[in-house]
Amino acid sequence: MNYRVMGCAILVLISIQNRVQAQSDTSHYLYDGDGFVYAKPKNFSFITSLPPQTFSKGAKQTFQRKSVIALSVITGSTLLLIPLDQSINDGIFRLSQRINLDPERRYKTLIGFDVGNMEVNVYEVPQNLNTFFYSIGEGSTSILICTGLYLHGKIKQDYKSLHVSSQLLQALLAVGITTQFVKRISGRESPFVATTSGGRWQPFTNPVVYQSKVPSYDAFPSGHLATMMATTTILTLNYPDKKWIQPVGFSLIGLVGLAMVNNGVHWASDYPLALGVGYLFGKVTFSMNRWVRGELKK
Repeated sequence: MNYRVMGCAILVLISIQNRVQAQSDTSHYLYDGDGFVYAKPKNFSFITSLPPQTFSKGAKQTFQRKSVIALSVITGSTLLLIPLDQSINDGIFRLSQRINLDPERRYKTLIGFDVGNMEVNVYEVPQNLNTFFYSIGEGSTSILICTGLYLHGKIKQDYKSLHVSSQLLQALLAVGITTQFVKRISGRESPFVATTSGGRWQPFTNPVVYQSKVPSYDAFPSGHLATMMATTTILTLNYPDKKWIQPVGFSLIGLVGLAMVNNGVHWASDYPLALGVGYLFGKVTFSMNRWVRGELKK
């Protein structure tokens, strides 16, 4: 996940906690016979809930008996794809050449500045279609949705919008921490710097070495797809009446996944675990923050 985007997100969402003033402490909604209740967001809950609740609930749900099938599918599909990764990447690259889809990541900086010898690009515009799809998964899309919901909740005094905005940031933080942790354990090369077919795996790489050449160690799993899956899951669960959210979200996930294989950022086997992590934290975060008929949904 883009750390610059995450930093902006934290600054935006912190403002949720102390500025909201409404006529009551809850917002009520009715859907399909159920009464949904969203309480006033607690101060900094999207941060304070991470260590004691989000991760513990995520771990508990992961290792429940009902999760065996999902874990088996994630593990099986990952193991199945690993030996096919190089062939898949080569095939997609050849296809992109035939249809003139430029795989290179090309941006034009519209807003930027220099800090000493470092260039800080605040806003970049994609210069080709593949880069456009790739940029959708970088985190800015989720943050824009998050910010839009916050502004709507602030203006309309709507706790649901504020809660969903806070949920998104809570899930994105959990996803970011988890994927970065696993990346440092797995140490897999990205395709565009791969020194062997399918990329080398160098588990538990020294942190200093890792930071000196991140693309050589951070392919598995994909933080982009994990972020998108968490966002799609939270929006789908909170807005069950918006039937278009899930198909649009899944379509964008597919396009971003193809774009990242095409530009050499990821292998296909980087995706199953990423999707599982995103769904897990999306569902866990939702269950921690929405109330049904006055009872906290466990």
